[in-house]
Amino acid sequence: MRKRRRKKRRSNKKFIRISQIMIGIILVVGIIIAFNQYRINKDKIVYSNDVANGQSSDSDNKSNEVTAAEDNKGVPVLCFHSISDDPKAKSSIVIPKDKFKQDLQAVKDYGYTTLTIAQLNDYLFNNKPIPKKSVVISFDDGYKDNYTNAFPILKELNMNATIFVISSYLDGQVYMTPDEVKELSNYGIDIESHTFDHKQLSTLSYDEQYKELKDSKDSLEKLIGKPVTAIAYPEGKYNDDTKKAVVEAGYSMGFTIERGYADKDDSRVLLNRICIDYTYKPSDIKKVLENLRK
Repeated sequence: MRKRRRKKRRSNKKFIRISQIMIGIILVVGIIIAFNQYRINKDKIVYSNDVANGQSSDSDNKSNEVTAAEDNKGVPVLCFHSISDDPKAKSSIVIPKDKFKQDLQAVKDYGYTTLTIAQLNDYLFNNKPIPKKSVVISFDDGYKDNYTNAFPILKELNMNATIFVISSYLDGQVYMTPDEVKELSNYGIDIESHTFDHKQLSTLSYDEQYKELKDSKDSLEKLIGKPVTAIAYPEGKYNDDTKKAVVEAGYSMGFTIERGYADKDDSRVLLNRICIDYTYKPSDIKKVLENLRK
C-alpha cells in the first residue's frame, strides 16, 4: 500500500515537472512572438512617419528636412540614355557604366533623394512636400543596357528611376524585351512613354501625334498593368499640337530636354530636364544639383 502511495507521489511530481517545463516553453515562445510583432509594428510606424514627412526611400539619406509644399526651388530631372559596357564609350547619349555609377554615387554622397514620377507630380501639382534635396533619375529610349548595366547599379544604390520607353522598339537586341520592362516595373522602376515609334512629334499632324502618344500609352499599360502618366518627347521636339495631344491622350506630365529644373512655374506638359553625358564628373553633378538656374 505504501509502495503504491510513493509511486503515485513520484508520478505526480513527474507530471508537475513536465507541466512546468511545458508552461515555460509556451511562455518563451509567446514572448518571442510578441517581441517580433512589436518590432514589425514599430518598423511600420517608422516607415509610415517617413512617408508622411516626405522622407527618402534611399536608405543612406538621414536628412529629415523637407521642402515645404509652397516652395518653388524646383527639382533637377537628370536625363541619361545608354549605359555602355565599353569603358571608352564617348557620345552625347552613351556613358560607360563605371562613369554612370560614379555619377549616381555622387548624387547619393551629396545627400539627394531619388523621387518617383508620382512623387514629383504630387510636389509640383498637388502641394505635397518632398525631401529638401530631391532629384529624378530618368532614361530615354529603353536601351537593353538600361536593364543589364544601369538596373544593377540602381539596385545597389537603392535608387528610384524612370525609364521612358519607345513601346514598339522592344526587340531584345538594342532595346529591352517586354519581359525585362515588366521586371523593372515590378521591382519599382517607373516605366513611362517615349512615344510608339520615336517620331519627331513636331513634324506630325495633330492626329498623327495623338496616335503616337495614345498607342504608346495603351501598349505600355497593357504590358506592365499600371498607369502610364508621363511622356518624354523624342529629341525634345514639340509644338502647340503636341501640348494639346498629350493632355487628350491622358498624360499628366510631359518632359522636354530644355535645360533647367522642373518647377511649379512650368507647364505640366513642358517640364525641364538636364541631359548628362560622358564628360560629367562628380563636381559637375554637384553643380547641376545645386547651382543650376531655373
